Amino acid sequence: MEIFQKLDKIYDSFFEENNIDLKTGIVANTNKRFATKVAIGDKYFAAKKKVLFVSLDIGKDEYYHENRFQSYKERRENALYYSVDGRNPHMAGVYGVALYFLKDIFGWVEAWSKIENSNQFFRESLLSNKSIVPTDVLSNVAMINFYNYVTIGRTERTGGNDRFLLNEASELQLLVDIINEINPDTIIVQSKTLNGYFRNKIKPFIEGNTDIYVSYHPSVFGRGIKYRNPKLHIADLIKNKI
Repeated sequence: MEIFQKLDKIYDSFFEENNIDLKTGIVANTNKRFATKVAIGDKYFAAKKKVLFVSLDIGKDEYYHENRFQSYKERRENALYYSVDGRNPHMAGVYGVALYFLKDIFGWVEAWSKIENSNQFFRESLLSNKSIVPTDVLSNVAMINFYNYVTIGRTERTGGNDRFLLNEASELQLLVDIINEINPDTIIVQSKTLNGYFRNKIKPFIEGNTDIYVSYHPSVFGRGIKYRNPKLHIADLIKNKI
């Protein structure tokens, strides 16, 4: 069975269990919508090192006016496109961390060195060095949200309004099932708040030998804003392997 058909079977079972409309993604008797399925770069399955990023939540109900959620293709094109332009601090961080983990495989060591030593945040560093940074970095990775739902009609991405679990056991099992299906070599968890979940409730159920690192969110602010710096971000990430 083709991989996306297998993924659809996993999602359809989850939708049925949680009373989610298959077309709109709306959870019955709530104002919540299932936001998006996993984003998978077009070179991910052929990559020598498969890297999965686990983000927090999507934040915005992107297809509210069409009353639906994103397809695999739309999610890939919206998040994992071939360019450093238009990257917000979060996605610039995804780009930079992916560049670090894939640098030795693809010959991107010099590009990473420029980013690492720029003394800028990820976003500013990528834009300053975009003439030498490879454009296809994110085609080799996958990305999924830990929190599945968005408030219907939500327009802003900031804030943690939709960081909740409606059915913890079911949602954690969904994540485990997706991980085991796409079989990443490395998982980057983009929030320290998820450490306990991954250490105690997810890692024990992952099949195969997968390295898991827990990082600060790439758009962290306040006292942790220094971890938008590539060198500091990677140093902390490597120390927090679980």
